[in-house]
Formats: sequence, C-alpha cells, structure tokens
Amino acid sequence: MRPRKPLDIEKALLKKGFIKESNSHHNYYYLTIDGKKTDLYTYLSHGKNAKDYGSNLMSKVKKQLRFEDSNMAENFLDCPMSEQQYLDMLKKLDVI
Repeated sequence: MRPRKPLDIEKALLKKGFIKESNSHHNYYYLTIDGKKTDLYTYLSHGKNAKDYGSNLMSKVKKQLRFEDSNMAENFLDCPMSEQQYLDMLKKLDVI
C-alpha cells in the first residue's frame, strides 16, 4: 500500500461510519452501525506533525479494517468504496 498521512486516513474513516476516541497516545477509530459502536477499530498517531504511514503501518491498518487485499483497502481510503459497500464486505466475511 502507498504511504498516507494520518489525517488523510482519518478523513476517510470518519466518512465511512467510524467515530474517533482519543487518549494520550493515539486516536482510536471505531466502526459504528446504527449508532452502536462495534469491536472493529484501528488507531492512528496524534498530531498534525505525525509522520506518513509507510507500507508496514498501512499493512497493519489494512488488517485491522479487515481488508483481504490492498486494492480494496486503497479503494476504501481513496473513497470509491462507499460505507455500504464496506459494510457489505464485512458481512460477507462474518465480521459484523
């Protein structure tokens, strides 16, 4: 996966039904369905000066979001994949 800025990842997550919860070290993003928080989450570093996420960290984000291949994860983060398409994928994988 290509490198990405944490703020760009955050924008995509918030558009796709995730909510943000912060602590002193990280921002956690939980998927919500019908207003209810699920167990599916990822987390990102704090701050405007946070470094880009390289391929190693992007691979971890991809796994936390339950993507089986990088192309689907790229489509999710670049926004061609809708929130409903993401939820449908998670249902097929029996994640939700």
